[in-house]
Amino acid sequence: MTTTATAKSRLLTALRIVPAAFLLAGVISSAPSALATGCHTPASQIQVNGGTSRNTTNVTANANGGTAAANAKGGDDNVAIGLLGNAAAGNGGTADARANGGTIKLGDINSGKNTGNVIQVGKPKLVCGKSSRLVVNGGTARNETNVNLSANGGTATSNAKGGDDNVAVGLLGQAAAGNGGTAKSQANGGSITLGDINSGNNTGNVIAVGGGSGYVDVNGGTSRNETNIDLNANGGTATSNANGGDDNTAVGIGGNAAAGNGGNASSEANGGTIEVGDINSGGNVGNVIEVGSTTGGGQIDGGTSSNETNIDLSANGGTAESNANGGDDNTAVGVGGNAAAGNGGNASSEANGGSIEVGDVNSGNNTGKVIEVGN
Repeated sequence: MTTTATAKSRLLTALRIVPAAFLLAGVISSAPSALATGCHTPASQIQVNGGTSRNTTNVTANANGGTAAANAKGGDDNVAIGLLGNAAAGNGGTADARANGGTIKLGDINSGKNTGNVIQVGKPKLVCGKSSRLVVNGGTARNETNVNLSANGGTATSNAKGGDDNVAVGLLGQAAAGNGGTAKSQANGGSITLGDINSGNNTGNVIAVGGGSGYVDVNGGTSRNETNIDLNANGGTATSNANGGDDNTAVGIGGNAAAGNGGNASSEANGGTIEVGDINSGGNVGNVIEVGSTTGGGQIDGGTSSNETNIDLSANGGTAESNANGGDDNTAVGVGGNAAAGNGGNASSEANGGSIEVGDVNSGNNTGKVIEVGN
């Protein structure tokens, strides 16, 4: 026999011996003890941790109104004399302040249909007659969706108050002193339009372990699906002042006389509009564990699976304040015309709640831990 033929024969013999060696190492329970075989290999231990898998979706949009201030206040200590015409002193003008929330439009938001950590382990075996130990922890799988949208009204202040200590004299004309003007403030909430939100249909950690004769310790770990939706279109603060001034004098000869009368004040701080499509955070399946038939015993813990949905929508009215009070200690004299002093004007305030419309909300149809163990 040649040298080459001898080497090939030894190689084939070695390949036949390898499976037999595995049987002697303890694959079957009737294998002799380690002392009898001379095997000194300790029992093996395998530890598997799925670690952390996390999907986080943060959507933040702001279209809030800011701060608007308009001032058309009448001055103080002025004198106006009109010969064959009108006379006006220290009267408020027109002030218009707006700090309304804007408009936010978003399409669908999809952060669902996720699968957590996936772990697949073969069969644990006996080594030198000793049971191997397999420890598996699914780790942490988390899907978090945060949607924060705000289109709140801001702060609007308008001032068209009449001034103080003014004198207006009109000869054959009108006389006006220290009267309030027109003040208008708006701090209404804006508009939010949002499509469907889907953060559901997730599957937790998936663990598959083969059977065998070793000891199996499995913990599904933690799978969590959390959905937080916070939408605000609240009214802000609107303040309007069109009060008449104090200590004014108006004299009209052959015409009307007006002193310290309130003007027109209107304020709006209404809630805005929120429209949201369907919200689905359900249809989830918790940790899935499958263990084959084992004779070495074991401990299986499904772990923790949770689904949490928090929806906070507000379109509240804000604060609206309007003043069109008449002033104090004013004098109006009309000769051949009307005379008015210190009369209140027109004041209008609105702080109505807004409108919220939401489609279907589904956080159900969930399945807890799914565990399947062989014989």
